[in-house]
Amino acid sequence: MTRLAGRHVLVTGASSGIGQATARRLAAEGARVGVLARRGPELERLAEECDGVAVVCDVVDAEATRAAVDRVAEAIGALDGVVNAAGVVRPARVADADPGDVRRMLEVNVLGLVHVTQAAIPHLRARGRGDVVNLSSMSGRRLQTPEMGIYGATKAAVHTLSEGLRRELREDRVRVTTLAPGLVDTPIFEGLEDPVSQRLRDAAPRAGLTAAEVAGSIADVLAAPEHLVHVEVALLSLDQD
Repeated sequence: MTRLAGRHVLVTGASSGIGQATARRLAAEGARVGVLARRGPELERLAEECDGVAVVCDVVDAEATRAAVDRVAEAIGALDGVVNAAGVVRPARVADADPGDVRRMLEVNVLGLVHVTQAAIPHLRARGRGDVVNLSSMSGRRLQTPEMGIYGATKAAVHTLSEGLRRELREDRVRVTTLAPGLVDTPIFEGLEDPVSQRLRDAAPRAGLTAAEVAGSIADVLAAPEHLVHVEVALLSLDQD
């Protein structure tokens, strides 16, 4: 498949999970890919596999993120697509949540997305077209358990930010899509020992989507005719409650 030939796309959160699968899928479909995440060794291996460019960066740091995005754009020759896949989850009820965990979710899931997108907008405008795909979650649309309330709030923010951005960039011919998957079999719950994380981690292989399936939907969004905007794509497995 070469339907993304000629595209130049940055994928964040690419050291594992949906971001990693997306980088592989876009490269397989002909896109030139830059990958960004905090974990260097995994990122370097992925970039080599995809014949792409890796830049290690924590999206929470606005200044470092701007430099990283500029570096990716220069290295791959342009930037006409961004997939904001960086994200973290720390399940907890609001009454009991650790303030550091709350801050981290807000910083990565919301502020990190803003930092990357702000840095990318000049490059997208210079191309005269492009895409921003923001990874949200079904938890940002409907909440199944109170322990996901804070995480869900960060993902609801992604929906609102994306809608504002879609209107803001429409005249620049830049499309903005919110993609909200349900449960996905990724390492996002690794290392978390709370009951909700354990339950979701155990259920994901049986009742969730694969990261590759989500990546396929992202590729479909990027490959759509230039006048067609996927405003929101919500997807889950038939096996999920």
